[in-house]
Amino acid sequence: MFKRLARSPVIPYVLGTLIWAYQAILTHTLRWRIEGEGPVRALYEGNGGTIIAAWHSRILLMPLIVIRLRRRWRKPSARTALMVSASRDGEFTARAGRLLGLHIIRGSAANPSKTKDKRGVAAAREAIAAMKRGASLIVTVDGPKGPSGRVGIGAIKLAQQTQSAIIIYGLSADARRLDTWDRLLLPLPFSRAAAVFAEPVTAYRDSDPEEIRREVEARLRWATARADALAGQRRGAGPESDAEPTGPGIGR
Repeated sequence: MFKRLARSPVIPYVLGTLIWAYQAILTHTLRWRIEGEGPVRALYEGNGGTIIAAWHSRILLMPLIVIRLRRRWRKPSARTALMVSASRDGEFTARAGRLLGLHIIRGSAANPSKTKDKRGVAAAREAIAAMKRGASLIVTVDGPKGPSGRVGIGAIKLAQQTQSAIIIYGLSADARRLDTWDRLLLPLPFSRAAAVFAEPVTAYRDSDPEEIRREVEARLRWATARADALAGQRRGAGPESDAEPTGPGIGR
């Protein structure tokens, strides 16, 4: 009976709704501190597509700060999209994202050129088409399965195919960390939260994707370490913020 219940399509619907309700509470109760917003605002508001990159462990915070900033940032040309794993677990996040008003693209950016992954190829095509129309695509760059704190090449290749800028933001909050592969942050309502934007990276077609990947990873680690420091999150609690909270970036 329990196995049948677990496979029921009702379960993702219910859990996704609960996640949305939890995120709605966080939206109205977190006390945000934001650094480095100015230089990336013009990129977001421009006609070109962008990728908004953060770690999978911060996925509960990712749409919240975008929704908060959209009240001041204008994006008339296209919606903001969230790329979510096509797995059953991803349905929870997809349901919550839809309720938050985000356009959902189901599939992984882990390897958009892997021809055997039909869902991944279709998702990559949908994402590229959306960015060419000027959309901003929120991506967990170490998802959907890790390793945690390491940027995958998939998001970089998506950016290169559209020559999009990669907006890099570190997120943190006073939170519990779950015993998951990414040490997922479970933010506490009414707590401190922080978003730190590092200097964006433009992914040109003729650039070395591995060099871009390393640069994005270094800047994202820095931004996350800075956000952890602002939010009071213990440094070194996860590999995605294993860096000194000082260094290159526009959010100093």
